[in-house]
Amino acid sequence: MQKEKSKVAVEIMGHQYTMVGEEPEEYLHSIAVHVDKKMKELNKKSSIMNNAMLAVLTALNIADDYFKLKRELEIALKEANKPEKELEDARYRMRKAGEEIAGYKAEINNLKQQLSNSQEEASNIYEEWLKVQKETKDAKARIQMLEEQKKELEMQLSRAKGEQKRLKSELEDLKQRKQEKFRNRNV
Repeated sequence: MQKEKSKVAVEIMGHQYTMVGEEPEEYLHSIAVHVDKKMKELNKKSSIMNNAMLAVLTALNIADDYFKLKRELEIALKEANKPEKELEDARYRMRKAGEEIAGYKAEINNLKQQLSNSQEEASNIYEEWLKVQKETKDAKARIQMLEEQKKELEMQLSRAKGEQKRLKSELEDLKQRKQEKFRNRNV
């Protein structure tokens, strides 16, 4: 289903134009206001330019703004991918810690069996068991710390994805503005 086209009369540098687009009239009007403002700013700096020269210079300035925003978006997207790598590293460390815990649990069970089989070795085994208990506690504390880091990384990732979505939307808006400007120039 095709969107209904909006049609709005605008004034740029004292000339009337009709803009047509799928965006709301307010949006189309805001584009025209932006172009008019840019052209008037440039005209104040050098009033000897004709409208064609002024339009080209305005287009160059808007294109410059667009490419700067595009570069900023690319940088932001690269930054947004960093939390994913950090999250994957945290997951790897958690898997390793889980493997360590499994090993500690197996060792504890083995020590308990030795305790029941030999009273002579009871004190030595008990000391070893206490050591393993401490290591298990340390491993659990480490797991808890990693889980907290994971939660933080997930929140960072979520914020980064939200920012990425917002920046993509802004980029799309800029592309649409550029297309509309191009269409308007051809009208």
